[in-house]
Amino acid sequence: MTPPLRGIKVLDFTHLLPGELCATLLSDMGAEVLRIESPVRGLAHKLPPVIEGESLFYWSMQRNKERLSVDLKTSEGQDLVKRLIQEFDVVIENFRPGVMERLGLGYNELSAINDRIIYLSISGYGHNSPKRDTPCHDLNLIAETGVLSLNSREGERPVLPAIPIGDYMSGLIAAFSLLGALYERCSSGRGRALDISMQDCTLSSLNVLGSCVLYTGKSPAEAGFAYPKEMPNYNVYECSDGRYLAVACLERPFWSAFCQIIAEPDMEPLIENQAMHEQLIARIAACIKKRSLDEWTVAFTGSNCCVCPVKTPKEAFQSYPLDERGMIANLLHPVLGNIPQIVFPIDVSLRHNPGTLDKEPDSAGGGAELLEVLNKAGFSDDEIDKLVDRKVISLPAGITK
Repeated sequence: MTPPLRGIKVLDFTHLLPGELCATLLSDMGAEVLRIESPVRGLAHKLPPVIEGESLFYWSMQRNKERLSVDLKTSEGQDLVKRLIQEFDVVIENFRPGVMERLGLGYNELSAINDRIIYLSISGYGHNSPKRDTPCHDLNLIAETGVLSLNSREGERPVLPAIPIGDYMSGLIAAFSLLGALYERCSSGRGRALDISMQDCTLSSLNVLGSCVLYTGKSPAEAGFAYPKEMPNYNVYECSDGRYLAVACLERPFWSAFCQIIAEPDMEPLIENQAMHEQLIARIAACIKKRSLDEWTVAFTGSNCCVCPVKTPKEAFQSYPLDERGMIANLLHPVLGNIPQIVFPIDVSLRHNPGTLDKEPDSAGGGAELLEVLNKAGFSDDEIDKLVDRKVISLPAGITK
């Protein structure tokens, strides 16, 4: 089956995770992504783990993309983008509001050249926000929207989530918005500008809680509707070996089976009495503490009551049917070799090269496809050589997507 975005061409100016996630999701569905990078390596190139000078963080988002380094501060670099834009369907950028306009590459300028262009901007607070010029990162966004405050017990210091919630929400919602705009363009024939606020996206993760807060005028903790919350049958318990067991027996049949397996059947009816919850938690904790995680895992295997071990990511990958579910892609790097990657779980039939996204490197290291893009935009080989000589652009050395 042909991927749904085959033939859609994306000009990608992103340099932070939300925009890179969005572009990668589009590339996974078959879009042709040309990434315009700064001549100077940015933050993503420095984030660990860094191996032989290469960041795995950075390369995890670069599969199926062509990369071209362009100095956008030069008039020649700006003219190059304006010539390229005639061949593209989508622009994605995540600079602060006004940066692309100052470079002469804003929506008004580029849509005047190609009125079918869909121009997606991702910024911290949105282009019409009073805080539009304020810098931020994921930590600021989860702090300001109330998400971080929920990641703590009463009176304790909030703990940073292991996953950048605002970044991921923003990347996914941006991609969803782009697909809607592409669908609309089928009937209208015209593109549009899309303004995605990372703060809005982060706030939207409070969807259910948000409705409760707005209606009651109270915070989740003071009104008693924090979800999820620790309960006897929805909690994490320490085993004898210091590992943890996740218990999510919310439905009564699951709870009943749990009580039987831990040999505490008299606890079953007590779950109805909220005043008993702290006592039940203490009893369960003492019981689970008597055996190791492996022992409890064996005891609950096949029990069908929503109990499982708390695994590390390494353990999860070792036991997960990654290949069977088509969740692995591979990027071939000239220094690091094969880099396996977790892909977005789009239905396999909609993906670019389901199950694997690698190909053998050619002698130009991926440059052949990039040169073809530039040639189609009207650049002769001689012009390309001159741009390289003047350091307006630089071509990738030996990278294959």
